[in-house]
Amino acid sequence: MKIEPNKEFACKLSIMLGSKLIRYKHFQLFCDDIILEYTKPPYWIIELATVRFQGSAIEIVNKYINSEPFIDFYNSHLFDQYIACLYIKYDRREISWASFLLESGQYADNCQSVKEPCEYFFDLLTKYEDSDFNIDLEYNQKAEIQNKFAMEIEEIQSIYDIFRGYYKQFINKERKAP
Repeated sequence: MKIEPNKEFACKLSIMLGSKLIRYKHFQLFCDDIILEYTKPPYWIIELATVRFQGSAIEIVNKYINSEPFIDFYNSHLFDQYIACLYIKYDRREISWASFLLESGQYADNCQSVKEPCEYFFDLLTKYEDSDFNIDLEYNQKAEIQNKFAMEIEEIQSIYDIFRGYYKQFINKERKAP
């Protein structure tokens, strides 16, 4: 999969950064490759290549998204992708199932544009807590979420896999540094 540094990609990148699925170790070498690939690399990519603070990265990407020419791409599909990012974090064991459900519910409550309302996630969380965190219930709920958000998880996973490759390169580069 080749990534074009356009606004559509920037919207997805913003979601991935906002959910903390990726950090500077994931995107700095990616930015370096884009800079080397283009005769005139996008200015936002040049800026992004120099930051380490998550808030600054989000600010740079969002500034580009909201610059001219304006687009109307930031739709509810992207809000569903935020849930997919959280799901990938859960699947990687970065967060627990209870944390996934809580964060998803809070996000759905704040943006009110996710395909499932906040009550859906909070109801699943309540049932999970009331079952004393039963692993069988977790697997059943996981399967339900996978089914509902399959397209979004697949789309984000394909982009995330690219960034994981860059992350591994970054770590290897750091280990070799004196």
